[in-house]
Amino acid sequence: MNHNKRRNTAFLYEALVRELTKSVVNKDEQRKTAVMAVMKEFFNNQTTLKKDLNLYTEIIETRGVNKKAAEKIIGYVRKERDALNSKKLFEEQTRLINKIHNTLSEEVLSNFVPNYKALASIYQMFSPNTKIKNKVLMENIVIQYMSSQPQQVTEQKRINNATMRIFSSKFNNQYNGLLEEQRILLSKYISSFTDNGLELKIYLNDELSRIKETVSKANFEGDIGEKINKVTSIIDNFKDELINEEMLKQIMKMQQLVSEIGTDD
Repeated sequence: MNHNKRRNTAFLYEALVRELTKSVVNKDEQRKTAVMAVMKEFFNNQTTLKKDLNLYTEIIETRGVNKKAAEKIIGYVRKERDALNSKKLFEEQTRLINKIHNTLSEEVLSNFVPNYKALASIYQMFSPNTKIKNKVLMENIVIQYMSSQPQQVTEQKRINNATMRIFSSKFNNQYNGLLEEQRILLSKYISSFTDNGLELKIYLNDELSRIKETVSKANFEGDIGEKINKVTSIIDNFKDELINEEMLKQIMKMQQLVSEIGTDD
């Protein structure tokens, strides 16, 4: 049974996530910008690749369910995937592969992806080129994966810890000690490289609302007053944007501002 990782949308995405993580750890801003540009171009909500990735994600993020539930989820996912424009998906994959080759390097496709085996099984289960018998075997493997409990991925922890040390050092120097909410934001930003940003998006939704509500109630003049006047428009501009390090810094500054407002109450 063959697995063509170049046609596995989820693998391509995860390989790019790993490349992005490495660029952050290595403090390679140019590389990070290049990788993020590729991800934003090919995995925005308008692409067929993103729709395909979402279907992989439905399966890969489902753990600890019973066999019947797993089979039902696979059935719904398979139905939605059959409805995708396969020609358009193939064309987008081809353009993405060429983009990686021309602007990054083939080494991206050699990046370690922790859930590679599961992604390969899902790909083979989806593929129209897989024989019926093998499809059944792959589906059983996927069901077993979905029914099992997730294991801790030490590689992700190692990368996250290294990145946390780098960022913590950088921001500690700037702020003379991080606030608790800044540490939480930083942690979720780092984790976003390995969990598709789900927890970060949830946290930011609540945190930006908190910041916006706090500054809207504040009544200050002078420097703080000017800062407050800018916050609301900045927050509104963050909607639907892929968060980067510069945005992270701005949000942390807002958190610092809100802390100052609270101190002055």
